[in-house]
Amino acid sequence: MLVKRTITLKAKVTPEFQQEMIRDLQSTLQRLELELQQIEFQGKRLLLEAEKQGHQQVIAAKQQIEQEKEKRLEMRGRLRQKMAEVKQWEEGSEVVQGALEGWVDLKTGDSISRLLGAEILTENGKIIELRHE
Repeated sequence: MLVKRTITLKAKVTPEFQQEMIRDLQSTLQRLELELQQIEFQGKRLLLEAEKQGHQQVIAAKQQIEQEKEKRLEMRGRLRQKMAEVKQWEEGSEVVQGALEGWVDLKTGDSISRLLGAEILTENGKIIELRHE
């Protein structure tokens, strides 16, 4: 019987992997900062246009601008927290990177471990171990 299962994708922490993660997070943070600046700039323009249409439009425009800014600020906080986590990773430890789905052929008498707990471990982008294959 073919059964679909979840496979955890893990990475072994190396200095190279850690630096790559930090670079990716810094890049995302920079894009986010640019988005915040853009929201601020476009928000001023939107408010000027809304003022021409009346008080209700100004209130709606302010709410929309604040919601967008708040989303970005929350994301920035999460990214900064993740960067602090990444800097604390110990070399040689394993971190979860995500999950994949795959199929396993089960037969009567097979161990349930073939279905549960499947993992793929990578090191610097290369698979180094398959667990519970």
